[in-house]
Amino acid sequence: MSSDDSTSIDVGSWFITLARNWWVIVGLVVIGVVVGAAVTLAQPNEYTATSSVYIGQTTDANGNPMAGLNSNAKAAVQLLASQVVLKEAAERTGMDISASTLRKETTVETPSSTVKTTTSVVNIIVISVTDTDPERAAAAADALAEVLLERLESGVDEKIALLEEQLAAQQDEYAATVARSATAQKALDAIASGGGSQADKATASTPYLVLVQAAATEQEALASSIQKTQLQLLTAKQVEQPRMLHEAGVPDSPSGPQMTMNVAIGALAGLVIGVIVAFARRGLAERRAARAAA
Repeated sequence: MSSDDSTSIDVGSWFITLARNWWVIVGLVVIGVVVGAAVTLAQPNEYTATSSVYIGQTTDANGNPMAGLNSNAKAAVQLLASQVVLKEAAERTGMDISASTLRKETTVETPSSTVKTTTSVVNIIVISVTDTDPERAAAAADALAEVLLERLESGVDEKIALLEEQLAAQQDEYAATVARSATAQKALDAIASGGGSQADKATASTPYLVLVQAAATEQEALASSIQKTQLQLLTAKQVEQPRMLHEAGVPDSPSGPQMTMNVAIGALAGLVIGVIVAFARRGLAERRAARAAA
């Protein structure tokens, strides 16, 4: 007998075994469906609330992206998994929830962006909390987002404060040059409208002309510096500074348990057990036949 014939006979016997025990398999599948449905109905409804945070992007003096805490999504995920953050967020909710429970109920995702064949993580953290109380789920998701923001935004706030001080100083200096230029121009106008020879007027006007020209040069340099500082400040506020993209709304419909999934799992488990029982019955029958023949 060839190996192919042996294989075909074995496969045929498998189907015969399953056919003879169809009622066992079907029965266990039905039991699995009933158990899956019963488990679903016995479980309390669960609600999922989701908040999202833009963690920011660190930039250099020219506004170019660079590595930093605010651009590291993995660091943000680790912060949200830390006991300190979970405990503080649990306390902020003002509800009956512990840090350990919050850890089990929280899912953190980092969306990715695909350009052609390159996939990169964007600087957004999505925080989902699943709880039997919809209001508690929303409060916990928002609390986690708020604590994360506080951990990330301190360095950016310091940079923004320094840039605002620098901008104010530059603007004050620019206003001072404008005032000096205006004073010098008034003096020039007074000399021009006064008496005396042209030579005397020219001599008297020389120092004021120097002041006007120097003020104009300073104003040009300061205008460029002010523009650069304004751009850095805008970048810090719009690009670097973390912020809440959206708060978690109180869910109005449950996210679980899922009847379809539980029933399908129960049916699959019943099918697998039924097949195992069918072959176990076959093995038992063969052993009995062998003992009887002996």
